[in-house]
Amino acid sequence: MTNDYRFLLETPRVTGRRQQKFECPECGRRKCFVRYVDTQNDCQYVADHVGKCDHEHSCGYHYKPSEYFKDHQWAREHNLKMPRKAFTPPPQPPFRPLPMEYVVQSHSVQSTFWQWLTTDAGRRLGLTEERLQQVYDDYMIGATPRGHVIFWQVDTLQRVHGGHIMQYGADGHRKGYQGWTHIQLIRQGLLTQDWQLYQCLYGEHLLGVHADKHVCLVESEKTALLMALSDPSHLWLATAGSGGLAKEKLACLRGRRVTLFPDSGCYEKWSQRMLLTEGIDYNISDHLEHYPANTDLADLLLSFHATPLPVLT
Repeated sequence: MTNDYRFLLETPRVTGRRQQKFECPECGRRKCFVRYVDTQNDCQYVADHVGKCDHEHSCGYHYKPSEYFKDHQWAREHNLKMPRKAFTPPPQPPFRPLPMEYVVQSHSVQSTFWQWLTTDAGRRLGLTEERLQQVYDDYMIGATPRGHVIFWQVDTLQRVHGGHIMQYGADGHRKGYQGWTHIQLIRQGLLTQDWQLYQCLYGEHLLGVHADKHVCLVESEKTALLMALSDPSHLWLATAGSGGLAKEKLACLRGRRVTLFPDSGCYEKWSQRMLLTEGIDYNISDHLEHYPANTDLADLLLSFHATPLPVLT
Protein backbone atom coordinates (compact mmCIF):
# COMPACT_ATOMS: atom_id res chain seq x y z
CA MET A 1 0.00 0.00 0.00
CA THR A 2 1.07 3.59 -0.57
CA ASN A 3 0.04 6.68 1.29
CA ASP A 4 -1.43 9.23 -1.14
CA TYR A 5 -0.89 11.97 1.44
CA ARG A 6 2.81 11.43 0.97
CA PHE A 7 2.39 12.18 -2.73
CA LEU A 8 1.04 15.63 -3.57
CA LEU A 9 0.59 17.67 -6.70
CA GLU A 10 3.50 20.01 -7.19
CA THR A 11 2.80 23.51 -5.93
CA PRO A 12 5.10 26.16 -4.44
CA ARG A 13 3.34 25.60 -1.12
CA VAL A 14 4.39 21.94 -1.14
CA THR A 15 7.87 22.10 -2.66
CA GLY A 16 9.10 25.62 -1.95
CA ARG A 17 9.94 26.03 -5.65
CA ARG A 18 8.11 27.34 -8.69
CA GLN A 19 5.54 24.99 -10.12
CA GLN A 20 6.42 23.32 -13.41
CA LYS A 21 3.71 22.48 -15.92
CA PHE A 22 4.23 19.96 -18.68
CA GLU A 23 2.55 18.63 -21.81
CA CYS A 24 -0.46 16.48 -20.91
CA PRO A 25 0.06 12.82 -21.90
CA GLU A 26 -3.65 12.56 -22.75
CA CYS A 27 -4.70 15.71 -24.64
CA GLY A 28 -1.20 16.80 -25.73
CA ARG A 29 -1.68 20.44 -24.72
CA ARG A 30 1.40 22.18 -23.39
CA LYS A 31 1.93 23.62 -19.92
CA CYS A 32 -1.28 22.24 -18.44
CA PHE A 33 -0.08 19.05 -16.71
CA VAL A 34 0.95 19.11 -13.03
CA ARG A 35 2.93 16.12 -11.75
CA TYR A 36 2.82 14.45 -8.35
CA VAL A 37 5.89 14.71 -6.12
CA ASP A 38 7.13 12.46 -3.32
CA THR A 39 7.26 14.69 -0.23
CA GLN A 40 9.44 12.15 1.58
CA ASN A 41 12.02 11.94 -1.21
CA ASP A 42 13.10 15.55 -1.78
CA CYS A 43 9.87 16.23 -3.70
CA GLN A 44 11.03 14.26 -6.73
CA TYR A 45 8.43 13.48 -9.39
CA VAL A 46 6.74 10.08 -9.06
CA ALA A 47 6.77 9.52 -12.84
CA ASP A 48 6.40 11.64 -15.96
CA HIS A 49 2.77 10.62 -16.53
CA VAL A 50 1.56 10.64 -12.91
CA GLY A 51 -0.33 13.87 -12.45
CA LYS A 52 -3.38 15.92 -13.33
CA CYS A 53 -4.39 17.97 -16.38
CA ASP A 54 -5.71 21.49 -15.77
CA HIS A 55 -8.41 20.94 -18.40
CA GLU A 56 -10.77 19.04 -16.12
CA HIS A 57 -13.76 19.21 -18.44
CA SER A 58 -12.32 18.76 -21.93
CA CYS A 59 -9.56 16.31 -20.94
CA GLY A 60 -9.97 15.12 -17.35
CA TYR A 61 -6.70 13.15 -17.21
CA HIS A 62 -5.81 12.39 -13.58
CA TYR A 63 -3.43 9.51 -12.89
CA LYS A 64 -2.90 9.20 -9.14
CA PRO A 65 0.15 7.73 -7.41
CA SER A 66 -2.00 4.98 -5.87
CA GLU A 67 -3.09 3.93 -9.37
CA TYR A 68 0.47 4.07 -10.64
CA PHE A 69 1.82 1.83 -7.88
CA LYS A 70 -1.08 -0.57 -8.37
CA ASP A 71 -0.25 -0.80 -12.08
CA HIS A 72 3.51 -1.09 -11.55
CA GLN A 73 4.40 -3.71 -8.96
CA TRP A 74 8.13 -3.09 -9.25
CA ALA A 75 7.64 0.61 -8.46
CA ARG A 76 5.51 -0.28 -5.45
CA GLU A 77 8.16 -2.60 -4.07
CA HIS A 78 10.86 0.01 -4.68
CA ASN A 79 8.72 2.62 -2.93
CA LEU A 80 8.27 0.42 0.14
CA LYS A 81 12.05 0.07 0.44
CA MET A 82 12.66 3.81 0.25
CA PRO A 83 13.68 5.43 3.55
CA ARG A 84 10.99 7.66 5.00
CA LYS A 85 11.72 11.30 5.70
CA ALA A 86 9.50 13.52 7.75
CA PHE A 87 7.77 16.06 5.50
CA THR A 88 7.88 19.64 6.69
CA PRO A 89 6.19 22.05 4.31
CA PRO A 90 8.44 25.00 3.47
CA PRO A 91 7.44 28.36 4.95
CA GLN A 92 5.16 30.22 2.63
CA PRO A 93 5.83 33.77 1.48
CA PRO A 94 3.33 36.30 2.84
CA PHE A 95 0.48 37.62 0.76
CA ARG A 96 1.72 40.66 -1.12
CA PRO A 97 -0.97 42.46 -3.11
CA LEU A 98 -0.22 43.94 -6.49
CA PRO A 99 -0.42 47.71 -6.90
CA MET A 100 -3.91 48.91 -7.83
CA GLU A 101 -2.28 51.05 -10.50
CA TYR A 102 -1.81 47.90 -12.61
CA VAL A 103 -5.59 47.46 -12.65
CA VAL A 104 -6.22 51.11 -13.45
CA GLN A 105 -3.61 51.27 -16.20
CA SER A 106 -4.87 48.10 -17.89
CA HIS A 107 -8.56 49.03 -17.76
CA SER A 108 -9.40 49.12 -21.45
CA VAL A 109 -11.93 47.99 -24.06
CA GLN A 110 -9.17 47.18 -26.54
CA SER A 111 -9.68 43.41 -26.43
CA THR A 112 -11.37 40.84 -28.62
CA PHE A 113 -13.52 39.96 -25.61
CA TRP A 114 -14.98 43.48 -25.51
CA GLN A 115 -15.52 43.41 -29.26
CA TRP A 116 -17.48 40.18 -28.91
CA LEU A 117 -19.51 41.58 -26.00
CA THR A 118 -20.53 44.72 -27.89
CA THR A 119 -21.42 42.92 -31.10
CA ASP A 120 -22.51 39.32 -30.88
CA ALA A 121 -23.36 38.95 -27.17
CA GLY A 122 -24.76 42.45 -26.77
CA ARG A 123 -27.01 42.02 -29.80
CA ARG A 124 -28.36 38.66 -28.62
CA LEU A 125 -29.05 39.92 -25.11
CA GLY A 126 -30.43 43.27 -26.25
CA LEU A 127 -27.94 45.27 -24.20
CA THR A 128 -26.97 48.88 -24.70
CA GLU A 129 -23.32 49.87 -24.86
CA GLU A 130 -23.89 51.99 -21.75
CA ARG A 131 -24.98 48.92 -19.80
CA LEU A 132 -22.03 46.93 -21.10
CA GLN A 133 -19.62 49.69 -20.12
CA GLN A 134 -21.11 49.93 -16.63
CA VAL A 135 -20.56 46.22 -15.89
CA TYR A 136 -17.14 46.35 -17.56
CA ASP A 137 -16.19 49.16 -15.18
CA ASP A 138 -17.74 47.48 -12.12
CA TYR A 139 -15.64 44.36 -12.65
CA MET A 140 -12.53 46.41 -13.54
CA ILE A 141 -11.76 44.41 -16.68
CA GLY A 142 -8.44 45.05 -18.35
CA ALA A 143 -6.69 44.28 -21.61
CA THR A 144 -3.13 43.45 -22.61
CA PRO A 145 -1.34 45.19 -25.50
CA ARG A 146 -2.06 42.04 -27.56
CA GLY A 147 -5.82 42.36 -27.03
CA HIS A 148 -6.22 39.63 -24.41
CA VAL A 149 -8.67 40.28 -21.61
CA ILE A 150 -7.53 40.55 -17.97
CA PHE A 151 -9.92 39.45 -15.24
CA TRP A 152 -8.54 41.05 -12.08
CA GLN A 153 -9.13 39.41 -8.71
CA VAL A 154 -9.66 42.08 -6.06
CA ASP A 155 -10.85 41.27 -2.52
CA THR A 156 -13.25 43.05 -0.18
CA LEU A 157 -10.38 45.20 1.13
CA GLN A 158 -9.61 46.34 -2.42
CA ARG A 159 -6.34 44.40 -2.46
CA VAL A 160 -5.30 43.09 -5.88
CA HIS A 161 -4.54 39.37 -5.76
CA GLY A 162 -3.76 38.82 -9.44
CA GLY A 163 -4.97 39.09 -13.00
CA HIS A 164 -6.19 36.11 -15.02
CA ILE A 165 -5.27 36.68 -18.67
CA MET A 166 -7.45 34.98 -21.29
CA GLN A 167 -7.46 35.01 -25.08
CA TYR A 168 -10.85 34.98 -26.77
CA GLY A 169 -11.77 34.67 -30.41
CA ALA A 170 -14.28 36.81 -32.28
CA ASP A 171 -16.91 34.14 -31.55
CA GLY A 172 -16.58 34.58 -27.78
CA HIS A 173 -14.89 31.22 -27.25
CA ARG A 174 -11.64 30.87 -25.39
CA LYS A 175 -8.59 29.98 -27.44
CA GLY A 176 -4.84 30.06 -27.33
CA TYR A 177 -3.13 31.90 -24.49
CA GLN A 178 -4.12 31.66 -20.84
CA GLY A 179 -1.96 32.89 -17.99
CA TRP A 180 -1.53 35.27 -15.07
CA THR A 181 -0.20 38.79 -14.80
CA HIS A 182 2.27 37.95 -12.03
CA ILE A 183 4.15 35.54 -14.30
CA GLN A 184 4.92 38.35 -16.73
CA LEU A 185 5.72 40.77 -13.89
CA ILE A 186 8.25 38.31 -12.45
CA ARG A 187 9.87 37.93 -15.87
CA GLN A 188 10.11 41.70 -16.15
CA GLY A 189 11.75 41.95 -12.73
CA LEU A 190 8.82 43.88 -11.25
CA LEU A 191 8.10 41.10 -8.75
CA THR A 192 10.51 38.88 -6.84
CA GLN A 193 10.90 35.25 -7.87
CA ASP A 194 9.24 34.03 -4.68
CA TRP A 195 6.07 36.08 -5.18
CA GLN A 196 3.11 33.77 -4.49
CA LEU A 197 -0.39 33.99 -5.96
CA TYR A 198 -3.16 33.72 -3.36
CA GLN A 199 -6.43 33.82 -5.26
CA CYS A 200 -9.74 35.33 -4.19
CA LEU A 201 -13.15 35.11 -5.84
CA TYR A 202 -13.60 37.05 -9.05
CA GLY A 203 -15.87 40.00 -8.33
CA GLU A 204 -15.29 39.75 -4.58
CA HIS A 205 -14.64 43.48 -4.33
CA LEU A 206 -18.34 44.07 -5.11
CA LEU A 207 -19.59 42.28 -1.98
CA GLY A 208 -19.40 45.46 0.08
CA VAL A 209 -20.97 47.55 -2.67
CA HIS A 210 -23.99 45.22 -2.91
CA ALA A 211 -24.34 44.10 0.69
CA ASP A 212 -28.02 43.13 0.36
CA LYS A 213 -27.88 41.19 -2.90
CA HIS A 214 -28.23 37.44 -3.14
CA VAL A 215 -24.83 36.11 -4.25
CA CYS A 216 -24.61 33.71 -7.20
CA LEU A 217 -21.40 31.77 -7.74
CA VAL A 218 -20.36 30.32 -11.11
CA GLU A 219 -17.13 28.89 -12.48
CA SER A 220 -15.90 31.23 -15.23
CA GLU A 221 -15.39 34.97 -15.22
CA LYS A 222 -17.11 35.22 -18.60
CA THR A 223 -20.25 33.59 -17.20
CA ALA A 224 -20.28 35.88 -14.17
CA LEU A 225 -20.13 38.93 -16.45
CA LEU A 226 -22.86 37.76 -18.80
CA MET A 227 -25.13 36.92 -15.90
CA ALA A 228 -24.41 40.29 -14.26
CA LEU A 229 -25.43 41.94 -17.52
CA SER A 230 -28.68 39.98 -17.82
CA ASP A 231 -29.63 39.71 -14.14
CA PRO A 232 -28.45 42.76 -12.18
CA SER A 233 -30.78 41.95 -9.26
CA HIS A 234 -28.20 39.41 -8.04
CA LEU A 235 -24.45 39.68 -7.47
CA TRP A 236 -22.50 37.30 -9.70
CA LEU A 237 -19.05 36.02 -8.68
CA ALA A 238 -16.77 33.37 -10.19
CA THR A 239 -14.32 30.81 -8.84
CA ALA A 240 -12.05 31.08 -11.93
CA GLY A 241 -12.03 27.30 -12.39
CA SER A 242 -13.98 24.23 -11.32
CA GLY A 243 -11.37 23.60 -8.61
CA GLY A 244 -11.67 27.12 -7.22
CA LEU A 245 -13.92 26.31 -4.27
CA ALA A 246 -11.12 26.59 -1.76
CA LYS A 247 -12.25 27.10 1.81
CA GLU A 248 -10.05 30.17 2.17
CA LYS A 249 -11.53 31.83 -0.91
CA LEU A 250 -15.11 31.28 0.27
CA ALA A 251 -14.60 32.84 3.71
CA CYS A 252 -15.75 36.21 2.33
CA LEU A 253 -19.25 34.74 1.78
CA ARG A 254 -19.96 34.06 5.45
CA GLY A 255 -23.22 35.66 6.47
CA ARG A 256 -24.42 35.96 2.85
CA ARG A 257 -27.13 34.02 1.01
CA VAL A 258 -25.40 32.15 -1.80
CA THR A 259 -26.53 29.98 -4.70
CA LEU A 260 -23.94 27.98 -6.60
CA PHE A 261 -24.31 27.06 -10.27
CA PRO A 262 -21.68 24.42 -11.10
CA ASP A 263 -21.19 23.57 -14.77
CA SER A 264 -22.89 20.36 -15.80
CA GLY A 265 -20.90 17.41 -14.56
CA CYS A 266 -19.53 19.26 -11.53
CA TYR A 267 -22.54 19.17 -9.23
CA GLU A 268 -21.26 16.33 -7.02
CA LYS A 269 -17.77 17.79 -6.88
CA TRP A 270 -19.00 21.20 -5.75
CA SER A 271 -21.42 19.60 -3.27
CA GLN A 272 -18.55 17.75 -1.60
CA ARG A 273 -16.36 20.85 -1.53
CA MET A 274 -19.07 22.95 0.10
CA LEU A 275 -19.40 20.46 2.96
CA LEU A 276 -16.02 21.72 4.15
CA THR A 277 -17.21 25.32 4.50
CA GLU A 278 -18.68 26.96 7.59
CA GLY A 279 -21.01 29.88 8.17
CA ILE A 280 -22.32 30.18 4.61
CA ASP A 281 -26.07 30.02 3.93
CA TYR A 282 -25.92 28.28 0.56
CA ASN A 283 -27.74 26.01 -1.83
CA ILE A 284 -26.43 24.34 -4.97
CA SER A 285 -28.48 24.30 -8.16
CA ASP A 286 -28.55 21.10 -10.20
CA HIS A 287 -30.26 22.92 -13.07
CA LEU A 288 -27.34 22.44 -15.45
CA GLU A 289 -27.13 18.69 -14.83
CA HIS A 290 -29.95 18.29 -17.36
CA TYR A 291 -27.66 19.51 -20.15
CA PRO A 292 -24.57 18.05 -21.89
CA ALA A 293 -21.28 18.00 -20.00
CA ASN A 294 -19.48 21.34 -19.54
CA THR A 295 -22.62 23.44 -20.12
CA ASP A 296 -22.78 26.62 -18.06
CA LEU A 297 -25.32 29.40 -17.59
CA ALA A 298 -23.68 31.50 -20.30
CA ASP A 299 -24.34 28.73 -22.83
CA LEU A 300 -28.03 28.74 -21.95
CA LEU A 301 -28.23 32.50 -21.91
CA LEU A 302 -26.76 32.82 -25.40
CA SER A 303 -28.65 29.91 -26.90
CA PHE A 304 -31.67 30.72 -29.02
CA HIS A 305 -33.20 27.47 -27.77
CA ALA A 306 -32.45 27.95 -24.10
CA THR A 307 -34.99 27.04 -21.44
CA PRO A 308 -35.71 29.72 -18.83
CA LEU A 309 -33.00 30.18 -16.24
CA PRO A 310 -33.78 28.90 -12.72
CA VAL A 311 -35.69 31.30 -10.50
CA LEU A 312 -33.80 32.39 -7.38
CA THR A 313 -35.64 33.08 -4.18
